Amino acid sequence: MVSLALPKGSHLERPILGLFAAAGLDVRRASDRSYRASIEYGDRLKVAFYKPREIPLVVESGAFDLGLTGTDWIEETGAKVEFVEAFAHVVGADPPWRMVLAVPGDHPAESADDLPPGVRVVTEYPKIARQFFESMPLPAEVIHSFGAGAAKVPELADAVIDVDGPDSAMAHHHMRIICTLRACVPHLIASPAAWRDADRRTRIQKVARLLGSVGAGAACVLLTVRTSARDLPRVARSMPEPSWKAGTGLADGDLVVVQGLAPRRNLAETIDGVLAAGALDVIESQVAKWVTPHLTEQPL
Repeated sequence: MVSLALPKGSHLERPILGLFAAAGLDVRRASDRSYRASIEYGDRLKVAFYKPREIPLVVESGAFDLGLTGTDWIEETGAKVEFVEAFAHVVGADPPWRMVLAVPGDHPAESADDLPPGVRVVTEYPKIARQFFESMPLPAEVIHSFGAGAAKVPELADAVIDVDGPDSAMAHHHMRIICTLRACVPHLIASPAAWRDADRRTRIQKVARLLGSVGAGAACVLLTVRTSARDLPRVARSMPEPSWKAGTGLADGDLVVVQGLAPRRNLAETIDGVLAAGALDVIESQVAKWVTPHLTEQPL
């Protein structure tokens, strides 16, 4: 049985549960407050919920084979884990959430370079913050806070480093972002021990493949195209990859139906090209998942 640690009590919880449900890996628990759950897949996955900051450490220790948390906490903890798959599409915001440096709205600084030496910065990410100011370089007093960093400005600190995304308190506390340190995404990680075990590694890769298929499906649409047999060669050359011949007309033997997976980006141009090549019409359908033998999302 593979064990899995999922985030609890953060902006990640609902999107992550939605991702698993879309992948056909429903997380079953007694209630939303339960800290134990399971996934009926193979010989079942044992699931437990932890704070996102704890997940890299419990996975590194081998207490759990697999975990899903943000890249911010993986970097901050410095946990030695195996990176399996990133899932930028589940964040619930586009682009992924950001780690930012912010000051009060009336602060004179317009960028990080405008901050004075000795600036007091409160954050849940002291390691990342110290590395950031050392790289500038700028002497700064980094104050470790266990949440609600923006609420500690201006009495206890002059600025805050925190994540700006769903449920962010930045606007509520009238904070103004002056610098983005990095983008953050959820990442599926494995313990080194589980990754070395051939059986558990195979199971982990199957889970990652299903989760990745949701993002691959969201990035594309299914085009169903009708054309004449005469125009088929030109239409086929204008179709996206992968494409295939789906069949022929029920009453008209000269009618040919082809299908293909088209990336959402430049979709209008793709449809224009198919019609210009001689297609009679194009039907666009949503794709729930695109499952392939590969782990990573399709390069659309």
